[in-house]
Amino acid sequence: MKGEATKKFEELTKKLDRMKRRVNDLMTEIQNRCAENVEIEKIGAMVTEMDRIYSLAEDLQWSYEELLNEDNLATNVHEWNAFHYAVVDTRATFQVYKEKIIKSSKTETAERKAAFEEGKEPCNLRIPKWQLTPFDGDIMQFGAFWDQFQASVHSRTDLNDIEKFICLRSNLKGPALDVISGFSITATNYPEAVKTLRERFDRADLIIQHHIIQLAEIKKMTEPSPTGLRKLYDKLMLHFRALRAMGKDPINGQLTTAEIFLALTQKAMPSELNKKWEEFIESNTSTPANLESFLEFVRKQIDIEEKVTFTKGTKFTSVEKCPTTLHENRSKGRPGKYTTAALQIHTQERTRCLLCQKFHDISACTQFLGSDVDERWRIAKRLGLCYSCLKKGHRKKECRVSRKTATGETTIHDLLNRKDVGDKKTDENPVENITKVCLKMNVDKKDGSSSYSNGSLQIARAMICAENGMKRTVNCILDSGAQRSFVKREVVESLGLNGPKEHITISGFNQRNEHRKLMRVELRLKGVDSDNSCVINALCVPHLCGKAPLNPMMEEHEHLKGLKLADQFQRGEVEIDLLIGIDHYYDIVLNEIKRVDTSKPTAVKTIFGWVICGKNIPQHRTHLLHCKVNEECNCECNIIKKFWELEALGTELRNDFEVNDVLERFKNEVRFDGERYVVKLPWRSPEVQVLNNYEQAERRLQQLEKRLSNNSERAKEYDEEGIPGKTWYLPHHAVYRDDKTTTRCRIVFDASAKYQGTLLNDFLEPGPPLQNQILDILIRFRRFKIGIQADISKMFLQIRLDPEDKDVSRFLWRNMKEGKRPRIFRFNRVTYGLNCAPFLAMAVLRHHAESNQAEYGKAAENVKRNMYVDDIVLSCEKEEDAIR
Repeated sequence: MKGEATKKFEELTKKLDRMKRRVNDLMTEIQNRCAENVEIEKIGAMVTEMDRIYSLAEDLQWSYEELLNEDNLATNVHEWNAFHYAVVDTRATFQVYKEKIIKSSKTETAERKAAFEEGKEPCNLRIPKWQLTPFDGDIMQFGAFWDQFQASVHSRTDLNDIEKFICLRSNLKGPALDVISGFSITATNYPEAVKTLRERFDRADLIIQHHIIQLAEIKKMTEPSPTGLRKLYDKLMLHFRALRAMGKDPINGQLTTAEIFLALTQKAMPSELNKKWEEFIESNTSTPANLESFLEFVRKQIDIEEKVTFTKGTKFTSVEKCPTTLHENRSKGRPGKYTTAALQIHTQERTRCLLCQKFHDISACTQFLGSDVDERWRIAKRLGLCYSCLKKGHRKKECRVSRKTATGETTIHDLLNRKDVGDKKTDENPVENITKVCLKMNVDKKDGSSSYSNGSLQIARAMICAENGMKRTVNCILDSGAQRSFVKREVVESLGLNGPKEHITISGFNQRNEHRKLMRVELRLKGVDSDNSCVINALCVPHLCGKAPLNPMMEEHEHLKGLKLADQFQRGEVEIDLLIGIDHYYDIVLNEIKRVDTSKPTAVKTIFGWVICGKNIPQHRTHLLHCKVNEECNCECNIIKKFWELEALGTELRNDFEVNDVLERFKNEVRFDGERYVVKLPWRSPEVQVLNNYEQAERRLQQLEKRLSNNSERAKEYDEEGIPGKTWYLPHHAVYRDDKTTTRCRIVFDASAKYQGTLLNDFLEPGPPLQNQILDILIRFRRFKIGIQADISKMFLQIRLDPEDKDVSRFLWRNMKEGKRPRIFRFNRVTYGLNCAPFLAMAVLRHHAESNQAEYGKAAENVKRNMYVDDIVLSCEKEEDAIR
């Protein structure tokens, strides 16, 4: 055993020395490169590698210290601290260098841009006289813009790459500027920025398709005239010349018939299919993007959907008539995990109703639904319908979509069921097993059509411009129902923003109130496609809300056409980054509104552009309704279930000891007065005003005395249990335990007693859970044969309360003498009735252990790992270890 320990110690020493040498080499290289003004990205990568190796070395150091004796430990800790401070100094050197580079780049960019806009020539910048038209992200205009920029700037040899980059940025705006906004202005970044810009907007295939579709959509002239013919000719030649410039001259046969039909075919296909085609071409670069490949791709997609559909016995007609895709269903509902039955894609023919001859299913026919059950039976018999699915062409026993009863019989359709439809009984059995099934649901309207109506939220895209020069495009939701504005913490951290903290109370549904301390940041918002901007203050939170659906359906509304929207709605759903409340709502929203009636969406003008909100036009759809069927497990299943629930104990990851504001405040305020630890109560807000509830405490005291007056023995015990110590009032009552031989009477102080709608515990933070898992403690306890157990006597009363908080822990006492005025006392120690008492006790215990870690390492570690409330249990292999 001793030889193995020595070997382990030597291996640990070698590993630690190797890692220290690697970190020292990296620190030297970082210091040298910062002095030589090397590119910041390369130095940043070296700092990241240094931190990674240092973290591994730090873990080894902890293990190494446990193997050292007391004589060598102090020397080793001193050496490690010197090494640690060297790493900290290197990080600080890099941070100073980074801030210097950012500041220098920012100043140089501003000076060059200002000089360029004023027509001056800073340094040796020689720009042609003519003015370029800024490019805003329109793919159709990129070719002309790039040709001009290439001739005037890009191809010139007397300009360096930094000067070209400055000219490029100054001639971009909107989405085009966003594409390269992440590149800092350096010579090496200029070619990358040009490459990124051309990959995004130099799309010859899309431009060719656009011209073909525009030619196909030219309307026939009804009244020929010279002026009209001239306009028509000019429009045709505009597209022909553009195609000729791209090497696709339709006059000389360079534009093939296959290319024309490819554009027209893609226009006729659903957008979801076109998206899949684009993804397919991107991932299969060897496949040509021609008509033959596209038709083959469409055929395979149809085969896939037919196979999926026929597994449910549903007739497939065409991809175009598929009323609801899986993507649409998931974007309109709450995201979740679906079974195979819920993933089937349902398609429906556009057939005429056999009863009224309108285009809908008979199950949605108002004439059929308006009849009673007997009349529906007569209609079904007359029309020769299946009694199970109400379709024509087969009998009930031959129906492929029918359901079977427990006895094997085919069920009839719900509309033909003579039982009371409204009799909906709920299963009162506990849910032991949940199965999800997929049902078709039609929403009935007055005209008998199946429809669905959805609402659009006020969503816009904007750009946050930070003072440090960083920018980020975010998705905003305008919410006039929120009093304050909120921003996601991830956005704030990515921009390097900071600000003061403030205490707030967040109120939500079901009267839920949450007291939080949040950071407030100042944001400058700017439109993505406009120069309008404003400054708002927002509170930083980890999460805002779930994903919001985007479905404006612009093509359905004439009054919305031609508007410059604040969002182009290129995504099925969007993650909200910024919520703008009523505090800044009218800084964003302008006075102009476009509205037809309440059944159609409304357009509201904002500084970012127009936003669409309100109702969307109904569409003919079939919806998938996910229902839960409750099944009760048998006894054997319950036994197995309980077994695995027990086995799962202790396997879940916990993050109980995560540092938060309450714990940080405790660490800053706790102190040792030479005898005991002194703590302050963790108030939710420093400005809290506690009411004087003397009347309530006196009334509760009288009720308690009246109850005890009938039992003189218990009254005596209550009087003797009183806690001495003179000086909100805490109402109290006595709890008796006849099974106890000592301390049968305990006095319980009630900090949850309401007075005028408030209670003391509402003003106090309960603190994070610091308790260890009892299962982990018991498993460790059973490792060795010698057990050790101890507990802390009156744990809460060992902690002294700060004098500032004693007045909120007063109570009344008068030794069962009802004629005498109650005396006022106040606690000097932490009271058990406070909701923060368990947190304060555990926090003091852990603080005490950590403070004495260096002197009593093993004991302190046992206290932190093996304490459960006021009890500690551990085990040892030998008696000598237990005694020590």
